[in-house]
Amino acid sequence: MRKRGFTLLEVMVALAILSGAVLAISEIVSGALRNHVRARELEVATLLARAKIAELEDRFETEGFRAGGETDEGTFEEEGHPEVRWRLEVATPPADLAPDGLVRALLGSDEGLAELLPSPAEAPGLAPFQAQVAALLQNALLQLAEQVKRGVREVRLTVSWPGGKSEESFTVRTTMVVLQAAGGIQ
Repeated sequence: MRKRGFTLLEVMVALAILSGAVLAISEIVSGALRNHVRARELEVATLLARAKIAELEDRFETEGFRAGGETDEGTFEEEGHPEVRWRLEVATPPADLAPDGLVRALLGSDEGLAELLPSPAEAPGLAPFQAQVAALLQNALLQLAEQVKRGVREVRLTVSWPGGKSEESFTVRTTMVVLQAAGGIQ
């Protein structure tokens, strides 16, 4: 019995198929490694952001908020990640805190302050005093609105890091409420 040899063409076709398969496997492994590295970087950045938000909560609960907005930035070098940067923006939220707006927000109503007082037909005994009661109520709501303005801030923390050819980043937005700071500073 005689063995049949392979022709040059058959060997070249087999090598082409083998090299194509190796290239495909290489691309799959390469993509998996890139995804693994990106997932690890995102996990590190997320944990650093959570720690920074917790640190900010502690600071604001102790010191209170500054009168205006504030910005700050830095790196997580102390945490062992100097390549990861953060940028902080603290701003007064753009909410309508006039008495009518505050009542609408609290009651979920479109009528505002007018809804808190009965009409003269519903309470004829109150009718002569309704203007004074409305003024007192409006004054109390103004004071409450000022307290809320001092104690509510929108906090935006952007975390960024180098990610291959471009920079990766995400932003955490939250609203923090501190009506009375532990240190007494408002």
